[in-house]
Amino acid sequence: MYLELSYIIKKSAPIYPNNPAERLEPILRQDNGDVCNVSMIHHFTHNGTHLDTPFHHDPKGEKIETIPLEKFIYEHPVLLNIPKKYCEEITDGDLKKYDLQQADALLIRTGFDELRIQDPVGYSVMFPGVSMAAAKYMREELPALKSVIIDFMSIEKYLDGNRQGYPVHHQLLCMSTSSRRPVLIIEDANLKPLVGKNLKRIFALPMRFEGTDGAPVGLVAEVD
Repeated sequence: MYLELSYIIKKSAPIYPNNPAERLEPILRQDNGDVCNVSMIHHFTHNGTHLDTPFHHDPKGEKIETIPLEKFIYEHPVLLNIPKKYCEEITDGDLKKYDLQQADALLIRTGFDELRIQDPVGYSVMFPGVSMAAAKYMREELPALKSVIIDFMSIEKYLDGNRQGYPVHHQLLCMSTSSRRPVLIIEDANLKPLVGKNLKRIFALPMRFEGTDGAPVGLVAEVD
């Protein structure tokens, strides 16, 4: 059985503060007498369920088209239920409770996704974050890890990221912070469908726009 974990991209969806809104521009419409319906999509690469590439914060990092396909397919994913409220942090202690040495993807469900509809403003601004210690633990101590997937807007808290220059993104993505492989970041994922399921594999297939720092991702889980 397969479950879709990406949100539908639409104009009304919550987005990170000051990101441009999504826009669908009709080019041809049969209602106007045209032969078919054709549209242009105006999309911001960090809206909706999306993947951050190393190039997002590292000018020498890989862009979306250069990342090997196997980096987006996870044979040993682990779903972690770590409840968090407004602006709380996921700590290294939260992660060390589990045996994650074989995990190639961590799916961190905080339950904050419940607020995407209930409180879209709070969801966009007051989301939890991953601590620096947790980010360092993921990159340095989990050798099989290829990706971290979260059910909130951004990997680090909004105010901390803006004030401090996004150190958690740097810790996970940049070669200047570690000699180990980068850990890809997938943000704003819908992990609620996985509750109570036996997770087998994850497929996270991005749109390959040349030269981009991120991309919308089709996130699919195989479950029993």
